[in-house]
Amino acid sequence: MSYLHSPTKCIVLRDRDETGNGWYGAKRGAKKHKGTDYIVTPDEKIYACTDGLIRVGTVYKDSPKMKLVEIKNSTYRVQQMYVFPTVKTGDLVKKGQVIGTAQDVSKFHKSNKMKPHVHVSVWKNGLLTDPEPIIIGD
Repeated sequence: MSYLHSPTKCIVLRDRDETGNGWYGAKRGAKKHKGTDYIVTPDEKIYACTDGLIRVGTVYKDSPKMKLVEIKNSTYRVQQMYVFPTVKTGDLVKKGQVIGTAQDVSKFHKSNKMKPHVHVSVWKNGLLTDPEPIIIGD
């Protein structure tokens, strides 16, 4: 099995806080959470989960402030959200390379009850999958 690199130096999952749950498949109203959230300290370095081609985008259509970095290769498409990128669209990165720093999503949502985190969504061979079992630390 091929594993992905942790987006953070230490793997700490965002379980439940007063604003919601951070695990894959958690209920989001009528929808389900499409990734896993990892606790961060704002401005902490964020690492590429896999090798691949970069696309930088925004998390929310109505706000260009909250960024995402997508990494794509022949097996994986990984979206790492709430990341201020230090890479650009079209760059090639290696697994474990710094791709940016953590944004403070709790400030964006104006909630001191939300734990600052980065969100990771993974598609393996085109299928959305739970990132937690395949993300490991170094």
